[in-house]
Amino acid sequence: MQLVPEVARFIEAGTRHRTIVLYDMWGAGMSDRNRTVFTLESELSALEAVIDHLQLDKVALWGTSQCGPTAIAYAAKHPERVSHLTLYGTYAYLGKYIQEGIQSSMLTLLRQQNNYLGIRAIQNLMTPNASNDWLELMVAMYQEVTTPEVYAHFIELCFTLNVTELCQKVSAPTLVMHRKGDLWISFKAGVELASLIPNAHFLPLEGNIHEHFLGDWETVLQSVLQFIGDPVEVDKNKERVIPVFQDDPVPKDSADTGKVASLSLVAEPKPEQKKLDWLRVDNPLVYIIVTIVASVIAGAILTLFKC
Repeated sequence: MQLVPEVARFIEAGTRHRTIVLYDMWGAGMSDRNRTVFTLESELSALEAVIDHLQLDKVALWGTSQCGPTAIAYAAKHPERVSHLTLYGTYAYLGKYIQEGIQSSMLTLLRQQNNYLGIRAIQNLMTPNASNDWLELMVAMYQEVTTPEVYAHFIELCFTLNVTELCQKVSAPTLVMHRKGDLWISFKAGVELASLIPNAHFLPLEGNIHEHFLGDWETVLQSVLQFIGDPVEVDKNKERVIPVFQDDPVPKDSADTGKVASLSLVAEPKPEQKKLDWLRVDNPLVYIIVTIVASVIAGAILTLFKC
């Protein structure tokens, strides 16, 4: 099974800085499809098993989308083993930001033997204005790599996972990134998440595409590398905004914190984005990073960085 070209491009750029390892989320890809338990504990157990198997004493976790809560839970449970926590397009509790009627309608469509309409609806939210070819590719991929019932459970996990209380237990330096026009996971969910984690830094990004490997993916990757301490070369002859992580964390009394919004209540995206130069490194690998795609199915990537 091959990676989607855009995912492969993102991974290849990351390997210019780190060594990357991928695995399938239990129930998808080449893993056992006969999965019946779908909980935060089962997701955390899989992550713990991978880290222990790779004998990583300390890691920097990167959790995107559905994998964010799993990364948060690991950082809260194993503070001594996490040097940095970076989160993209994720949440503490997504369920309150999506109306129950919308949730049930999506799950009903996804559980149909032919779940084309359900997958297509979710992809329209994740990648607005995508070409028909892209949407058809995504539908075909999801139908190939898992069953309708398991995929529905994955999406249900998105709605039910709640790590609000665990956020307070995270002690690692944390960066939260979120695109302002994200239609799948509300920008307000990202603002709230940053306010819940002690001393977290929040980086708002332009755009309305949920997937981190699409749109201005270079800024996403650069921000992660910069936050964990990797030098990223800057072309001074071209305009480029490099995030600066200031000392002040997200204010706890943010006006956006805790508000409930439906999928239709999202910020209007700004169309213009600045294109960054291709990432380069001048020196051989200094650190080894292990990147774990814990849920390509759910459009999420969880990354482990060995320090």
